[in-house]
Amino acid sequence: MSAPTKSCIVALALLASLAVPAHGQARSPAQPGKNDCPASTPYLDAETLKAAGFELPVFKRLCFSDRSGSHVLVLGEAQDAPFAEELLSKTLQAALYKVEGGRSLSKQWSIRDFALKDEAGVNFRSKLIELTDLDGDGLVDPVLVYRFFDRKDATHFESDDFAGRIKIVAFHHGRKATIHAITGQLDDERTTTANGNYFALPKPVQQHLVRKMAAMYEAGQFGFDNSYGFVPRKESAAR
Repeated sequence: MSAPTKSCIVALALLASLAVPAHGQARSPAQPGKNDCPASTPYLDAETLKAAGFELPVFKRLCFSDRSGSHVLVLGEAQDAPFAEELLSKTLQAALYKVEGGRSLSKQWSIRDFALKDEAGVNFRSKLIELTDLDGDGLVDPVLVYRFFDRKDATHFESDDFAGRIKIVAFHHGRKATIHAITGQLDDERTTTANGNYFALPKPVQQHLVRKMAAMYEAGQFGFDNSYGFVPRKESAAR
């Protein structure tokens, strides 16, 4: 048997890192993750974050450093859509701050997104979030994942991996690249599109995101359209 190629090893490693059960297990781990900020960090209390423009209840605080300095990624969820399975949100927010002088925060970027009126809600898939330098330039390229759930009835939502939609948002040098995938039980119900910033990403970053979608599909975390080898189509100008 021939030795596995480097690309094969990378793909298998990514698949292994994502291979967790589809729904609840993609949420926050029971134990602090490697990027979780220390609980005692003084500039991350609720009042300081509110003064820095963060409005929603904080779900996670993730700290990392790269050649540009120290940073904090803050995730927030409204947590205003209760269901039997778990608490969802109608709104979520993420913001990246640079730590200035070890004591204050300077906002680098911020996003907000909303569940549609007929959807049950949305939440971050925290185990699928990445804080990694994807193209070797010494700067971390944050990758966020959040999923929108269809409503089953008044008290339940659909958690099947072929129901609902999902967004993968990657930041490269502060520019937001967005992948938006809608799934369904039939092939022609599934679409994966991306904005222009995705197609302007360095090839290694684009390829990483495609491998990520393929691994999520294999792990039963979301039913992406695989018609083009998981490569997203360019979104229409009307979107």
